[in-house]
Amino acid sequence: MPVSLTVVKRLFAKSGNQCAIPWCHAPLVVEDHSIAEICHIRARRKGGPRYDPALTAAEKDDFKNLILLCPTHHTEVDKSPVKYSVDILTEIKEMHERESQKEITPRMAEQAALIHAKQSKKTTNSIKSSPVHGNADARASSGGVAVAIGGHNQGKINIHVGSKPKKETGRYPANSIGADANLSGYVDYLCDLYVKFMSPIERDEAALWGKIGKHIKTKFRLVKRSRGHIPAEKFPKLVEFLVYEKLAKTPVGQKHVRNGMSLCSTFQEWREGK
Repeated sequence: MPVSLTVVKRLFAKSGNQCAIPWCHAPLVVEDHSIAEICHIRARRKGGPRYDPALTAAEKDDFKNLILLCPTHHTEVDKSPVKYSVDILTEIKEMHERESQKEITPRMAEQAALIHAKQSKKTTNSIKSSPVHGNADARASSGGVAVAIGGHNQGKINIHVGSKPKKETGRYPANSIGADANLSGYVDYLCDLYVKFMSPIERDEAALWGKIGKHIKTKFRLVKRSRGHIPAEKFPKLVEFLVYEKLAKTPVGQKHVRNGMSLCSTFQEWREGK
């Protein structure tokens, strides 16, 4: 199924007209031309980068699984699935969209429509070239199912409909760091400092983001959850860990400590823009 126009417009609205990769400053719309490309965090097809068989067709083309990139980084991301893992791309997407605008301009809406038309044509052509010779089986766990069969079907079509959909809740639970923009924003600020402080000995920023993410997961025993799931009451402990166990032990951080310089802005200073 193609990515919906609504989803494409939302992606553009939250893109800030910039490639989502933090160190890339390439605009997505140049004059009247769009260079934006829709990248699937988890591949749509089996064998693709970061493919997850547990995802439904709808989830593969859902907003949460998509990110807008420039052509260069789209190619790099899909050719380096280990370097750009699901966790790293999800972190990059969340950080980028948190800092970008929420409303789409008429010009961006026009470009989004063009991207959507191009994506839809590509998906339609793919479906037409895939005739079904055996039985077709479709299942839905959310109360409904839509089936489209391309070519000539020579077998039975079995449709299984599951229970009614559960009411969708927020990405992070109440009273978690991810549910508070100030808390999550300050944590992002400290993680970004860690990446910058480590840059003299490691230039791969994606790897550094992955490294600090793993350190946090290990420290707070998150397993498959992200740092946004950490309870808000543990915010001080997370800040202490990032400042004194991470920033202070980097080459730049050690120099700051020797010279009596502050490692970072306090939470209050950061909120006030100091």
